[in-house]
Amino acid sequence: MSEKAATIWSATPTPFLENGELDVVGLERMIKQHLALGVTGLLLGGSCGEGAWMPTAQRAELVRETVRLANGRLFVAAQVSDTSAPRVRDNIGDAEQAGVDGVFVAAPVVERFITREFCRRYFLESIEAANVAVGIYIMPPAPGSPMDEALWLEIASHPAVTLVKNSSRSETLRSGLAQIRKNREDLLLLTGDEFDVIGNVTAGFDGGLLGTGILNGRMIRKAVDELQSGNMSAAGSWQKRSSAFLEDLFRPDLSIWLGGLKYALKQLELFNTEKALLDYPITDEDRKRIDAALEREKELVSR
Repeated sequence: MSEKAATIWSATPTPFLENGELDVVGLERMIKQHLALGVTGLLLGGSCGEGAWMPTAQRAELVRETVRLANGRLFVAAQVSDTSAPRVRDNIGDAEQAGVDGVFVAAPVVERFITREFCRRYFLESIEAANVAVGIYIMPPAPGSPMDEALWLEIASHPAVTLVKNSSRSETLRSGLAQIRKNREDLLLLTGDEFDVIGNVTAGFDGGLLGTGILNGRMIRKAVDELQSGNMSAAGSWQKRSSAFLEDLFRPDLSIWLGGLKYALKQLELFNTEKALLDYPITDEDRKRIDAALEREKELVSR
C-alpha cells in the first residue's frame, strides 16, 4: 500500500444545455459537488467527459471555465489524446493556454493501422512537449492495438510522467506500475477501476481517478480511509456498497453507463439536462431503479 494519503480524483462528465452548448451553471454545481465529496482533482474531456466528440473551441471553453470556477481548489487536468503526436502537442498547447494544471495522454485514437514504434514516438514526443504535469491513461487495448504491456510500462517509467490512470484491469500492469511507483515518490498512481479501488490501493496505488467520482467519491473516500486505518472489513463493505450503487445506475453490464449517469445528475439537480453527445438511452424501468438508488444513498451522494 502507498504511504501517501489516498487520493480520489474524478474523470468528470460534462454538463450540456439541450442545444449542445456548455452549461456553465452546471459546471459550477459540478465543482461544488466534487469538493463536498472529498474529490481533489478533475480530469476533463475524457471518455466520460465526451471530450473526443466536442469541438476544439468547446473543449477549451470547458477547461477555461472549470479552472476559473475551481479557483485553485482542485487540480484540473485535461485529456489531450488524438491520432498523432503533432495533434496531441496542439491539444496540449490549447489546454495550457486555458490554464490546466496537467494533461493526460491515452493511446492514439486510431490504433488499428499504426505500429508499436509509432506509439512510442506518439507518447514520447507528446510527453516532452508539455509544460505542465503529464499523465498517461491506460485503457484495455483495442483489437489490433500495438500498445503492449511492456510499452505501457516503458512509457510510465519516463521521468516526465508524474500521473498515471490505469483502467486496464491487467494484473501484470498493476504489479509493474506498483513497482514503478515504489521507486518514484513523485508519481501519482491512480486506478480507473471503480469496482476495485481497494484492491489497487492495497497493491500500492495512491487512489482512484473515477468516472463516477462525481457520485461515489464520498463512498470510495470512506473505503480507503478504513483501509488505511487497518479496517479491511469496513473497507470492503464500503467498496461493495459503492459497486452496488453503480450497478443500479448503469445496470450490472454497464450498458447504460453515460445515460444513467447523466440522468442521475439531472435528478440531483447538479446538471440542468440529461444531454449527452453519446447515445446511451435508458428506459422507464432504469429510471425507477436509479431513483430508488439515489434515494437510498442520498446522504452520501448529495452535497
